[in-house]
Amino acid sequence: MRCLYVYNPISGKGHAEKTKKYVVKKLRERFGEVDVYATQNAGELSEKAAQACGQYDVFVFAGGDGSFNEVVNGLAERENRPVLGYIPTGTVNDIARSTEIPRSVRGAVKNIVSGGAYPLDVMKVNDRYVMYVACSGGLTGCSYKAEQSTKKMIGKFAYALEVLKHDLVFDEYPVTFSGAEGNLETSAVMVMIMNGRSVASFPVNRGGLLDDGEAEIVIVREQPRKRETRVRKHFRYFFSVIRVFSRGFHRLRKRKNMFVGVGKSFSVKVPDDVVWNFDGEMGPKGQIDVSVLNKHIQLIIPRPRRRKKDRLCAGSASLETPLR
Repeated sequence: MRCLYVYNPISGKGHAEKTKKYVVKKLRERFGEVDVYATQNAGELSEKAAQACGQYDVFVFAGGDGSFNEVVNGLAERENRPVLGYIPTGTVNDIARSTEIPRSVRGAVKNIVSGGAYPLDVMKVNDRYVMYVACSGGLTGCSYKAEQSTKKMIGKFAYALEVLKHDLVFDEYPVTFSGAEGNLETSAVMVMIMNGRSVASFPVNRGGLLDDGEAEIVIVREQPRKRETRVRKHFRYFFSVIRVFSRGFHRLRKRKNMFVGVGKSFSVKVPDDVVWNFDGEMGPKGQIDVSVLNKHIQLIIPRPRRRKKDRLCAGSASLETPLR
């Protein structure tokens, strides 16, 4: 069995380089043949993932949610995709939280050595691929606006600092949604489409399944009120968005200012100047068309535990794919 391990030697203050020998030793215990590559330039991770298709059985990589997005975009359209092994070394690691992959190097490597390979969904958004979230509007720009140096110093608090500096002013924008739930034209301050459970370390989509072929969507519907001051309006918008993170999708279904839906494909039309966030990275502007690719990639995750509500569909143990 052939395995390729790709890492960024300067990520996490050089932690990936320091742990390389340990990681490679453990990978060889399970896979035998392990090649190692240290990236030097931006975009190499995606290129290596594409090149691994048909050449390697397992592609192991270290990085954050943005790195995972790079890998998915590198191999999503190719045949003979390798099984993925993930070592989360990012700031928040929402994909690891959703899949229950340990967020330490040793824990993640132990998972790769002893876990199972399971097929998971991926969202295709326009001509790009998204693993766990596509969102726009209030609070969604802080993850890609925060400086990398600040994130290394204070971790996820860098996002909170970015919110205080730039993201406390909320503007409503027109949204047209079209999907299986029907059509909706409204004014919104945030749109969030989820294929995972965690966003910004909050369990926004608690109980969401990662292999059911569907994505969840929430639209925070807000518009100005008569004789309302600008400051009061922004505070109201802010707390509406915060409820999504503090309460989660499923507890918001009965609120009049929230639209919550689920579907395999849908379209969301927004103005051309509205920026989307894809897996924590800056995405395109304007309208997006979303389709869920059911069980499109294989990822090594902890094996399901009995009597515990799992991340996968009922009967998920039978879906386990043995490593080739």
